[in-house]
Amino acid sequence: MLRTGCTLLLMLCAALLLGACQPAAAPSPTAAPPTATEPPPPTATAEPTPVAAVPTPRPTVAAPQMAVKMDEITSAALAGNLFGDPATRPFYVLLPPGYDTSTARYPVVYVLHWFTGDESTLVWKFKAAMDTLLRAGEVEEMILVFPNANNRLGGSMYLSSPTIGDYETYIAQELVDYVDANYRTLAQPASRGITGCSMGGDGAIHLALTHPDVFSVAAPNSATYDYSQDPTLAVAAADLRSEPEDLDAIVKNITHATVWYAGAAASAANPDNPPFYFDLPFTVVDGKGQVVQEVIDRIVADDPVHDLEHYCQGTDRLRAVMVYHGEFDAIAPIELARAFAARLDEAGIDYELVEALKAHCELDYAPVLQFMSEHLVATQP
Repeated sequence: MLRTGCTLLLMLCAALLLGACQPAAAPSPTAAPPTATEPPPPTATAEPTPVAAVPTPRPTVAAPQMAVKMDEITSAALAGNLFGDPATRPFYVLLPPGYDTSTARYPVVYVLHWFTGDESTLVWKFKAAMDTLLRAGEVEEMILVFPNANNRLGGSMYLSSPTIGDYETYIAQELVDYVDANYRTLAQPASRGITGCSMGGDGAIHLALTHPDVFSVAAPNSATYDYSQDPTLAVAAADLRSEPEDLDAIVKNITHATVWYAGAAASAANPDNPPFYFDLPFTVVDGKGQVVQEVIDRIVADDPVHDLEHYCQGTDRLRAVMVYHGEFDAIAPIELARAFAARLDEAGIDYELVEALKAHCELDYAPVLQFMSEHLVATQP
């Protein structure tokens, strides 16, 4: 009992001591009275990032280009030739981009093809060059004409004879008159030029020198000029092993000799010598080809060097000549072009000699078109 009472007393004392050691509870906070305050500033929001407007795509407009047109002419000058070649000939015309939407008249450039070529030979090369130059604003608008001067042997040399027909009148008169009558040309010599490569180069300077009343500017390319110095003559004779039996035998395999046969048909015609109707420039002795000098002399007499001599005796004058040649030309060496340029200088003809690091007829035709644009008159007097 006493032990129990003591125990109870001790327990009571421990409880009192534990209660005294506990921290006093914090009084409940009293809410502060409300006070008038400025409203909080609005929360700043970032400016929206401007979005670039997507441009409306412009419609694709094709660059202006020269228009290609095919035409034909029936030539009285070619009718009745002894080769039986057609008198009706096709030709191409390149018209300026603004031709159909204007009433303007334009200078004209005649472009002559090489041996074995035809009216299509140079069309696309000249079109590409002309389109590029027009876009760059480097040339005036012009009309370009591409005649056909091919024949039974591969080329007329742009000369005339009863055997092949009168190619000089056909181009310098009939074709020029037809183009002037059917297209809006500046029908005057000052606005008419002529160019071409190889056979076409010799043809261009030949027609310019013999018809300065028709063409006033010429730009022969890769031409030979002096046929007496043509290195292909010796090669042609050396390669010949037999005389041809007829015209078909001459063109069966085109060689250097073929070109000289074609030259003889133009310059050494002989209607009394069928089936060729011209005197042959080669003969074969003991299986070796030899030159018939009398026939070669007649061919040489029709070359541009002799044309220049006749030109100097006349009164009509060319406005300008561009002699354009490749330094790597193995068919017509560059020395021939340089020598002819010197002859032009002696004759007092305004000329430019332009040399390029190119081979025979592998020239860029842009310089030709720029020369024509610079020297041809683009307005009516």
